[in-house]
Amino acid sequence: MSGEAGAQLDSEYYALFVGSGVRVSYALPPGGDGTEIGRHFQEESAPYARWLERARPALDGFFARLATEQRIPLVHLSEPSEEIHGIIIEDVDPSLADTGAEQHFREHSRGLPCPVSLNGSRRLPAPQSIQLRFLVSARVRRSALEPVLEGVVDILLRTRGGM
Repeated sequence: MSGEAGAQLDSEYYALFVGSGVRVSYALPPGGDGTEIGRHFQEESAPYARWLERARPALDGFFARLATEQRIPLVHLSEPSEEIHGIIIEDVDPSLADTGAEQHFREHSRGLPCPVSLNGSRRLPAPQSIQLRFLVSARVRRSALEPVLEGVVDILLRTRGGM
């Protein structure tokens, strides 16, 4: 069995995973029934779960403000959604721009919110990982998403504690 120790936080406007950043393979010990592996990951993941619970109030407040201010077209994570290439407009690094993304999005969108997934692993102390997911109701510029990720990472670093 392989996996990464970490914890998932699902809230009204976002889903957030924070992990160790290290994927490990764990072999079943001779004569073992598999519970050893489960206990290992449960123990290794516990500090991440506590960390996310400490961060939850600030994260919930941050996303509630984002929804109110409408800097990005954020919608409840529980809304029906569709995943369509082109929801993010790459305006930070022009070399990443997909010239057909807008057309693809227009052709395939049924008007439902779309998920945005951001990886902020480079912003946390190595080798930790972070995956942030939320829904938007319209195309959004990468430059508008960067402050969201920065805000989440800032909250996580302030609430990290002794981990």
